[in-house]
This record gives sequence, structure tokens and C-alpha cells, in this order.
Amino acid sequence: MKKAMALSLALLASPLSWAESLTIPMEFEFVALDGTKVSSSLFSHKDELELTPGQRKIALQYKDLVPESVGDGHRRVSSSPFVITLNVEPGVDYQLAADRRILDVKTAEAYAEAPQVVITASNGAAATFSLQQTQSDESSFVDKLLGDQPTAPSAEDAALAATASGTAAVAASNASQESAKPAAPSAPTDARAEEMLKYWWEQADDATRKAFMSWAVQQL
Repeated sequence: MKKAMALSLALLASPLSWAESLTIPMEFEFVALDGTKVSSSLFSHKDELELTPGQRKIALQYKDLVPESVGDGHRRVSSSPFVITLNVEPGVDYQLAADRRILDVKTAEAYAEAPQVVITASNGAAATFSLQQTQSDESSFVDKLLGDQPTAPSAEDAALAATASGTAAVAASNASQESAKPAAPSAPTDARAEEMLKYWWEQADDATRKAFMSWAVQQL
């Protein structure tokens, strides 16, 4: 009877052991999982993400508050989003960490230029993953994004680009009001869409560009 009860309890508890997850330290932040934005809070750090077996694409960002070498101040250092493609095995948990020690502002800023990570698996085996940097600089990221899109942006994408900067939106509104003869609506060509997106990118400030990049990496 005791053996039967123990077996029943083991069977009931066993599904819990099948859960897979990825854990990250405080200096990293989840951005997206398989193209879906990961919700976050300003008041609590999400350090664990549940996964399903198979190949998962996880977008992350390095964000750290590093003490300055002089005085008691700290400096915020962050990277552009990067994408981890991880082969998740059933029943295995994973833990991510930076591939080096971040000692000061200098090493933090150097790391933020091109983050690299190590991932360890709970079963002791080597984790199978690859890392893709989304950009080397802001302009090249936009070029890459445009190159990866096989079709022209949808109306929603165009609206997002148009509202990326309040100043740019006002300028577009004024330009449309000054037009004496309204043009017949037509779908933009790929070249025209690329030209429009680059124009709005140049009008946007740094904060808006970073917000757009965070959205764009979720579409990869």
C-alpha cells in the first residue's frame, strides 16, 4: 500500500518536473519570446521565463547600473536588444550569464557594444544556442530590418513609423494641410516605403529610436 501511494504521488508530481525555464541575472532583461513581447514591471525584475521544448528565440537586453570610478555615483549602461536562439530540451532548465565579469563603467560600456553570454543547463550538458546582435549602430539596424522584410510595411507599421516622433508627426500633418491638391491614395512601393521609414528614423530622437528598435526586434 505504501509503495502504491508513493508511486501515485510521484506520478502526480512528475509533470512539475517537466517545466522548462530560462533564468537571467539582474543586469539582463527579457524583451520578447518567439516574437511576442514579454511584459515587464518597473518595480520588479522578471528573472525567469517559462519555455516549451524545441527551438526558442528569446530577445534580451543588457541593462546595468554600474558604480563610477570617482565618487559615489552610478551610471546606467544598456545594450541594443540581442536574440538568443536556444534549443530547449524537455525537463531541462537553463541559466544565462554574461561571458565576463563587469567590473566598472569602462568594461560595462565595452560589453554593451556587443554582448556575449554563456548558458548552462540543469542536466550538466552543454546548452545548444546561438546569439545574434541586432545592430552595430542605429542606422545599420534599420537597414538590416528593411532588408529582412520581404514585403512592404503594413498600415499599422507605417502608422508606428509615422508616430515615432511627435515633431515628425506634426511636420507631416502640416505638410498634408498645405497640400493644395490631394493625391489619390495608392499603396507605396517597396522603395517608397523604405524611403519613408528612413526619413522618419532621421527625424526621431534617441529615445524614440531605442523604443522603435525594441519593437522591431520583436518582429524578427
